[in-house]
Amino acid sequence: MNYYRPIQIRRLGLLALLYLSSWGLSAQVQVSGTVNNESGEPLVGATVLATQTRTGANTDEAGKFTLSLPNLSDTLVVSYIGYETQKVPIQSRSNLTIFLNEKEMSADEVVVIGYGTQRKSDLTGSVSSVKGEELQRIPTASVAQSLQGRAAGVQVTPSSGEPGAGAVIRIRGVGTLNNASPLFVVDGMLTDDINFLNLNDVESVEVLKDASATAIYGSRGANGVIIITTKRGTAGPTQFNVSAYYGTQEVTQYIDLTNAQEYAILSNELAANDGRPEVFAEPDTFGEGTNWQDVIFRQAVIQNYNISASGGNKQNRFNISADFLSQEGIVEGSQFDRVTFRLNNNYGLTDAVRVGHNLAFIYEDRQFAPNVIGNAYRADPTVVAGDTAGEFGNTAIRSSTGNPAAQIFYNSNNRQNVRSVGNVFLEADFLSGFSYKSNFGIDAGAFQGKNFVPVFFVSSIQQNDTNNVSVNTGYEFNLLWENTLSYSGEWNGHRVNALAGITAQRYRNENLGGSRRNVAEEDPTFYYLSAGQLNGQTNYNSAFEWAMVSYLGRVNYSYQNRYLLTATFRADGSSRFGENFRYGYFPSFAVGWNISEEAFMLGVSAVSRLKLRSSWGQIGNDKINTNAAIPLVDRGLGAVFGPGEQLLIGGTAVNLANPDLRWEETEQFDVGLELGLLQDRFLAEIDYYRRVTYDILVGVPIPDYVGSRNDPIINAASVLNRGVDLNLTWRETRGKLSYSLNAVASTVHNEVLSLGGGREEILGGGLGFGGELGTRTTVGSPIGAFYGYQVDGIFQNEQELEDFPRLGNEGVGDLRFADTNGDGELTPDDRVSLGSPIPNLIYGFNFSVEYAGLDLAVFFNGQSGNKIINSKRMARFGTPNFEAIFLDRWNGEGTSTTEPRITNGGHNYLPSDRFLQDGSFMRLRNVQLGYTLPQIVTQKIGIGSMRLYLSGTNLITWTEYTGYTPEITSGSVIAVGIDSGQYPIAKVYNGGVQVNF
Repeated sequence: MNYYRPIQIRRLGLLALLYLSSWGLSAQVQVSGTVNNESGEPLVGATVLATQTRTGANTDEAGKFTLSLPNLSDTLVVSYIGYETQKVPIQSRSNLTIFLNEKEMSADEVVVIGYGTQRKSDLTGSVSSVKGEELQRIPTASVAQSLQGRAAGVQVTPSSGEPGAGAVIRIRGVGTLNNASPLFVVDGMLTDDINFLNLNDVESVEVLKDASATAIYGSRGANGVIIITTKRGTAGPTQFNVSAYYGTQEVTQYIDLTNAQEYAILSNELAANDGRPEVFAEPDTFGEGTNWQDVIFRQAVIQNYNISASGGNKQNRFNISADFLSQEGIVEGSQFDRVTFRLNNNYGLTDAVRVGHNLAFIYEDRQFAPNVIGNAYRADPTVVAGDTAGEFGNTAIRSSTGNPAAQIFYNSNNRQNVRSVGNVFLEADFLSGFSYKSNFGIDAGAFQGKNFVPVFFVSSIQQNDTNNVSVNTGYEFNLLWENTLSYSGEWNGHRVNALAGITAQRYRNENLGGSRRNVAEEDPTFYYLSAGQLNGQTNYNSAFEWAMVSYLGRVNYSYQNRYLLTATFRADGSSRFGENFRYGYFPSFAVGWNISEEAFMLGVSAVSRLKLRSSWGQIGNDKINTNAAIPLVDRGLGAVFGPGEQLLIGGTAVNLANPDLRWEETEQFDVGLELGLLQDRFLAEIDYYRRVTYDILVGVPIPDYVGSRNDPIINAASVLNRGVDLNLTWRETRGKLSYSLNAVASTVHNEVLSLGGGREEILGGGLGFGGELGTRTTVGSPIGAFYGYQVDGIFQNEQELEDFPRLGNEGVGDLRFADTNGDGELTPDDRVSLGSPIPNLIYGFNFSVEYAGLDLAVFFNGQSGNKIINSKRMARFGTPNFEAIFLDRWNGEGTSTTEPRITNGGHNYLPSDRFLQDGSFMRLRNVQLGYTLPQIVTQKIGIGSMRLYLSGTNLITWTEYTGYTPEITSGSVIAVGIDSGQYPIAKVYNGGVQVNF
């Protein structure tokens, strides 16, 4: 027995080992199945993951999968882009049939791109999307202004507070010394102006920022592209939408100017400093006097009324809208009225052929107020605006400034515009996955402006001894024809979208004008040129045109919804450029990785979206002077020669044409990360970009004896922009409560890398600086950096006049400038860069909440890091009024170290940091409180829904700047941030109603 016991033990152990092995082998059971959509069609490339073992597989072209698992008690997680992720317990089944439900694609999941749309998950470019309903909270005539603070990487600055004014938009900084505005694409029509758009018609706005997104537009894309999609009809019963609002506008803040008594005191002090007798015998007897800001500013009305109808069926859909907007200006005499009619229709001729149109018709009537802001700032406060007899006060006695009230009364300038913008298109599907589209776009408009000035006399500098009328008419015509062929296909986890096309565009603009004096009657029925005398008449006529032809192609490729590739190419030929360089070629490449779709991420339930993408490309800028490559001669010159003193007509070269002009070319690199957490309740998108523009067109200095009026233009300069764009969103719904928070922020570093062509600097800003050139663009500095002297204090006594270097005849109490180069002398070489008008941070923050029919939205925006030159304080002619800061002037040794003694012009008013102010601001841009009536109420009155709301816009601005607004722009990139008296931005209070039925 004892002999067999060890053998038995060994046998039992061997049997146990064999049993365990066979058990382990039997545990590797196979689970197979099919993944289908709701219609039972197989989904290719769907991911199937076992939660316990982390074993995964992808479905094949038949939607089938197979997994080897230790048991049948596991749970499968099945996912596919565009479909709801589903958890399926195996429950001892070895063969499964799984159906996935398609997600409702929300607006932020489908993005409009150039010549098509794309899933957000497939996007490799940097694109910011803004819904139309967010923009419509701002009561404005300008879609461009409503974009302010809504998109990362986009700086929007109102061009003016004037009614109907647009905005200057900069996308990722200023990349050129020429026109830096983006391209606008409205329903496929390419244009440089969107002031015609009605905000109520806008469905969505997409901002294309990097080369991958903009390269499909080639030479147009260097400054970014903004795509605007207007509302279209959907299949279903006709839906009517009526909306209206009414509000009042007022100046956001006044400038602190001296009153009559303070003005009289300072005027006497100025006279004493100049060695003149005092101006006012008893300055203390003056009171507040006239506040000219109260004279020219008013509380103004803004109102808007809109009605639309949309509907249709599977074959035919329509959207029709009509809109009326009326905006009085907060400056007396300014007014803007606009009527817009839009017709967006789609017609299905067959299942495969469709035609349609997106057409807008616009009429505008605009009344311009004369430029009275500067005069109201400088006018003598001791003078009354006018008396009861209708006589205007003479403000020119001391201040050399016209009476602003009289200026408004005697000057009227009216302009009417008519415009039609839209497209007509045909789409045809053929073969399998192929589609052809032909798109014909038009942007045509005509305008007429008229100005009549009667006979009047207010003062020696404000009079008109002969009435006159001037008329200006013109038109513009922009035609676009595009033909594209696209393909879309999927197989074995591969998805391809390809596009190829050819486009042609032609633009022409012409204007004609003239003026005559001694109009027969001072009545509007006689405000025509034929009513004036022939003697002394003037006339002018000018035109320009350009044309372009382009070839484009793009391929978007996706493998298993994980790995993304985009390649784009466009060739543009333009009449704007020299005959030796008509064509430019613009490629781009981008890659993306949907990390969240990898098998190792599917079990990480907290991460709903994780994507890494990067792009590189070259794009161009064609926004240059149309005639830069064409020789021009001015034949309107004459001179008197010979003993008979005969007038001989001659000419001079306006420019030296350069046939070798070529495209400004921008090379841009971008890397971005997209993150979604907690089923996309939290979304984050961050981009780093580096953009360099080469071959920027600049004028090269030449000797005067060459005989050209302007410097010849060559490709020479280069500019760098780099920074980070950030977009953060949190949104959540809990029962009746839903809320969202969104923040966007962007940094910008702008630097000139080279000027070339013999240029060391480009000076600008002369108009705003009273003739002085106060901006300087040099290598290593930002474009349009402020340039002047650094204030080092005030000469307090005669000894300091001896101890410190001087420019000239400075006296005690004048500014003391710094000897920045340390050579012991004070010369123009001591001028330095004083700061940049380009902000280094732009941001916006939005909070919205809804509960049981109530909704509240609060929106802030702002910027920091930029400077402003308060140029209004620099212009001193006669004795204009003073800002209150002049009360802190030097008036004896030790009384001030910042404000000099009172003088007019001269040394103390040279460009210096005395006039430099911080342009940073944060603004409460909009607050809107609304209430949607319960359905039980709306059903009783026979409507679908009704919402009432109250809104406030530009309510509070936190800034250290003392002007009307810290948002100061210019049409020239080298003259931004110079405030010489800009029409103020208005604060708006309004209430409205929205009804659907």
